[in-house]
Amino acid sequence: MNNTDLIYEVDIRELFNRFKSNINSIKTLNDIPDNFFIELKKIGVKYIWLIGMYEQSLTGKKLAFQLQELHGRYSECLSDWTEKDIASSPYAIKKYEIAKGFGGKKVFNTFRKKLRDKFDIGIILDFVPNHVALDNPIVGKNPGYFVKVNEPIPPERVENYFKHTGIKGEIFLAHGKDPFFPAWKDTLQLDYRSKSVHKYMIKELLKISELCDGVRCDMSMLLLSEVFNVNWKDYPLPGDIVPSGKEFWYDAILSVRKVNPDFLFIAEVYWDKEKTMLDLGFDYVYDKKLYDCLTQYNCPRLREYIQHTFTFEKGRLVFLENHDEQRVTSILTRDKHYACAVLSYTLPSVKLLHEGQMEGRKIPHAIQLTRIQPEKIDVEIHQFYKKLFELAQNSAIRDGYFKALIPLAAWERSPSYQNFIIYLYENDKLEKDLVVVNFSGYQSQCRVKIESFDLIGNEFLIEDRMSDQKYQRSGDEMFYEGLFLELMPYQSQIFQFKKI
Repeated sequence: MNNTDLIYEVDIRELFNRFKSNINSIKTLNDIPDNFFIELKKIGVKYIWLIGMYEQSLTGKKLAFQLQELHGRYSECLSDWTEKDIASSPYAIKKYEIAKGFGGKKVFNTFRKKLRDKFDIGIILDFVPNHVALDNPIVGKNPGYFVKVNEPIPPERVENYFKHTGIKGEIFLAHGKDPFFPAWKDTLQLDYRSKSVHKYMIKELLKISELCDGVRCDMSMLLLSEVFNVNWKDYPLPGDIVPSGKEFWYDAILSVRKVNPDFLFIAEVYWDKEKTMLDLGFDYVYDKKLYDCLTQYNCPRLREYIQHTFTFEKGRLVFLENHDEQRVTSILTRDKHYACAVLSYTLPSVKLLHEGQMEGRKIPHAIQLTRIQPEKIDVEIHQFYKKLFELAQNSAIRDGYFKALIPLAAWERSPSYQNFIIYLYENDKLEKDLVVVNFSGYQSQCRVKIESFDLIGNEFLIEDRMSDQKYQRSGDEMFYEGLFLELMPYQSQIFQFKKI
């Protein structure tokens, strides 16, 4: 994948229902209009991540309506929601099987072939390894695969557990859990201290790898031995414990790569575990640190992070939105939004684009809802993104070498140079694009040295492709003294260089 490739995230249940409500002829995935994918292809989408493709959990659907703590979220996302709008969480997996409502596996395979052959777009599906739905068949077949609970259970913790009645009577099993948040009550926690669980989930992953081109692995760091063993250390051990230090992800990725070498692995990961996941074989990891730097407007920290991470490390998945984060238009003013978008979508990484982000949606979407609140497209935001994606694809950003540059004071005792983020792309043809962002609320000036040897002794026309303004500049000045820059608050410029 190159520096301008996009992964497009969409809740397929909501999107499919939206198309069905507008076009009566839509019965399966294959009926989704080609024009939808043509537009994705134009902006550089290489993969589409389809959330909610699997057969839903009926128990999960029931709980999604019964759990009162979810109703406030539903009302925030859809003012007139009813029980008919609710589905199970797509992260409470009953079976890794394509839902019959989309046409089932046969139709899905045809749909996948069409996307690949006609639009060169691959499909990414979810793999949710930490837990399963309450009605997943494996619960009845092998309750020993799950974290068991010592009794008696303190009253204040009873909501973290599920009473399972099986052949051997009643046992209490733990709900799936992130240690920093309440338990997911529609799930059960798999026990990754068990060899049988490793074997079973690798088999499930191999089945998924036959359906799609890659997986986004939900909360991947929860399975790391150093994390899992701390989170569940107070619970009874399974009968077939794995050796200490054995990592599920290493074996799982290796197993898939033996039969499908090009299969893509993306890790949802936090807690400074990004490098660990890359070392275990993941292709890309969530870059939540960049997201935090951007949305907290910390320019020095952001510049340092970009210089270190994107110069020396690879494999980052950059995002400004996803289904777990707020809509970017609801948390950033327009000028800040544009500055953050220019940085996010021009860094040397794979980028995630959330459905509705390009249209300027402000209202979030709850993953249990199959309908969204209608909103008008923000034409200005849509045009901004369209221009940004198209110019990035037709520039040195696409295939050039990345170099973070250091802004210098425009004149003595002028501190505003510290407000700039600047980096250069230069490809093997010596084509250049310079990305400049004033990441502050103040008009700012700086100089930046562009140490490309072909500048020496030549004159250049530099065009700001964001505004179409053009300037003539001396190559010697840009090389030795530095290009002078003056930008308004949160303004961005992307310069293309042409020798005169």
